[in-house]
Amino acid sequence: MLSRAPEIREPEPIKNMVAILKTLPGILLMLFIAFLARGGGDLGIPWPGLESYLAANPATKKVFIEILHVNHILISILIGMLVGNILGIPRWAKAGIRSSRLFIKVGVILLGSLYSTADLAKLGATAVIIILAFIVLTLLFSLWLARKVGIDLPAAATLAAGTAVCGVAAILATAPAVRAKSTEVLYSIATIICFGLVGLFVFPLVGTLVGLSPHQFGVWAGTGIMNSGQVLALCLTFDPGTPFHPSLALKTGEIYNLTRLIFLPFVVLFLAVYVSRYYLVEDDLNVNTSIWDRFPLFVLGFLVMVFLTSFGFLGPTSPPSRELTIIRHLYSWLFAVGLAGQGMQISLLDLRRAGGAPFLVGTVVGLLKALVALIVVILFIPRQP
Repeated sequence: MLSRAPEIREPEPIKNMVAILKTLPGILLMLFIAFLARGGGDLGIPWPGLESYLAANPATKKVFIEILHVNHILISILIGMLVGNILGIPRWAKAGIRSSRLFIKVGVILLGSLYSTADLAKLGATAVIIILAFIVLTLLFSLWLARKVGIDLPAAATLAAGTAVCGVAAILATAPAVRAKSTEVLYSIATIICFGLVGLFVFPLVGTLVGLSPHQFGVWAGTGIMNSGQVLALCLTFDPGTPFHPSLALKTGEIYNLTRLIFLPFVVLFLAVYVSRYYLVEDDLNVNTSIWDRFPLFVLGFLVMVFLTSFGFLGPTSPPSRELTIIRHLYSWLFAVGLAGQGMQISLLDLRRAGGAPFLVGTVVGLLKALVALIVVILFIPRQP
């Protein structure tokens, strides 16, 4: 009897290198989409970008730029959606497209260069109060409404996490802890993305009509929109900013968004315990949810950047040093690239799954949350921080 030849395994460094190389084609595709939308002026390439072409014509500038706030961020998402839904994501690009969230997380870390510790204390104190109130009320109302229309408990818990905290990330973090079925996870994700997709166009329009300042819009987006990536896109759509005059909407909105993320582990733990009360012990639901395992570690990177900026390690902030200017150009590109990849992963076919009871609950909760958040902003949030 012939013996089998021993299996030859590649050394770990080589496997890691191969994995990184597989992401490059997809990353280049996302970069190309961002380049089409944004232009290459800051790279020394004489392509002005599709946003500049819209701004060059008085008619398109009035409708698309001033009223609808269409800019390179929104254009990147839309081009990504067109590519993903008409052509499909090529096999050679899939690994790179899946890395789009990493680009956004690194961009958020670099975004810490906009803040000082004083900014963080001032914005953060208000954010904690408002976000905590909205998380608790949204969570309880979502669970009640989902159970009222007949959604089973694990599905109700995943949908409640998505509407109350930070959309897709919250759904994916909660699903294993409550033993949600894969179809229930897909329904919840499709509902959140569908609502956020409409919000990309409606929020900036409403913000303009009611006269919100960039700071007020940042509070509204960071509180009222459900998905983290869409908060980022909305703030940059409403108030793009520049390296020398950064987006105030983004600066405010991300503080509220990060505050939501910090509460995510506690919400997952609460839902795991809540759902376990309705199951027999032998069902072995995962109530031993680790807070640390679900803590968004990139938030720590963000805080490190705040520290470096506050104590002058990156040079003066006004006017911004060369180092800060480079960082602001870089995170602008990272967001454009990452959101282009997110757009490519929005499948209109998958959104059709957001039907029936989950879509009803998600829409009702989303609309109510957005409306109440807008009222809170108008009544209690000053135009300037």
